[in-house]
Amino acid sequence: MDAENLSSNSENIENTGFLILKAFKEKGTKANEVLEWTEIYPFLHQEDEKYHYKDVQKRAEEHLRNQGYAIPDPAGLLLTEVGYRAVQEFDGKDLSQNNAR
Repeated sequence: MDAENLSSNSENIENTGFLILKAFKEKGTKANEVLEWTEIYPFLHQEDEKYHYKDVQKRAEEHLRNQGYAIPDPAGLLLTEVGYRAVQEFDGKDLSQNNAR
């Protein structure tokens, strides 16, 4: 795999994670609540018309889990306290771990 492709995949992972956090924000998900797949998938379809997220969705979920933002749940993704704080501070651009605290 070439460096350009690696960069593209990394950007897609971050973008998909960003879109999932945006879905939490727009759906009004509270800390320790689950946003169900039936709400996440239509949101991702709407936000990413080229469906890039499909190639990296599982890695984006891992990224969110590693950041402490969300935990996988059979019904969807559970928003953690850290994730909730990050989503509340969401300004549309930056959701880095530093802004969550």
